[in-house]
Amino acid sequence: MKPDALPLATCAHSSDQFRERLNMYCRAAGAAGVAALALVQPAEGEIVYTPTNVLISIGGLNSYALDLNADGTTDFLLNEVARQSIDQSGGTSLVFARPANLSNGVVGYGGKASALQAGDSIGSGRAFRGGKMASLFSFLSTEFQIRGKWGDVKNRYLGFKFQINSETHYGWARLNVGGKPLVANLTGYAYETVPNMPIAAGKTKGPDGASSPTQGKIGAQATLGTLAAGTAVPARH
Repeated sequence: MKPDALPLATCAHSSDQFRERLNMYCRAAGAAGVAALALVQPAEGEIVYTPTNVLISIGGLNSYALDLNADGTTDFLLNEVARQSIDQSGGTSLVFARPANLSNGVVGYGGKASALQAGDSIGSGRAFRGGKMASLFSFLSTEFQIRGKWGDVKNRYLGFKFQINSETHYGWARLNVGGKPLVANLTGYAYETVPNMPIAAGKTKGPDGASSPTQGKIGAQATLGTLAAGTAVPARH
């Protein structure tokens, strides 16, 4: 028999200390495997931000197709429309944020879009029944006061919910609205890549200091190496 070929009986009668170390190693290996699987999941949200500078007005581009996640599908339409009175003595120009499908929504109530402040949370606790942003009335070529939550504002935010692969995601768009005639200036937008995770208006990146999967795997390997070397690990009760 070759020196390195041990009979099964010899393995079966290994010392209690060796068996205990082997059991600890197996338990740690199983735990490390579960931890490694957990690490590949996005424990923290990831925000994708797109800076832009788009002017929406009656005299220029009066409709903009907003594709939050750049997948080629329009998620919302930002547009301005003009309506003239029957006697043509006056009219109205209105700025809207319109969901591109029934599954999407704009934060707001009663068909009016909320003008969110930076830091406001956008998530499942919100009502997504918004649409109209601001309006400007005119009579005999005289323009009157802008009305609506978006009248003469800078750096306010639309809140969105929309679908990616049939899952709900949240996002925002930052705009300045004002002037006579009305002009809406889209200066940036963002969305959260993790389904159902809220996003703060104006936030352009995820939280700092998130642990990286690589660091976690190194820690698991070090624990297994310590056990393999025979270092005692206190048993858990």
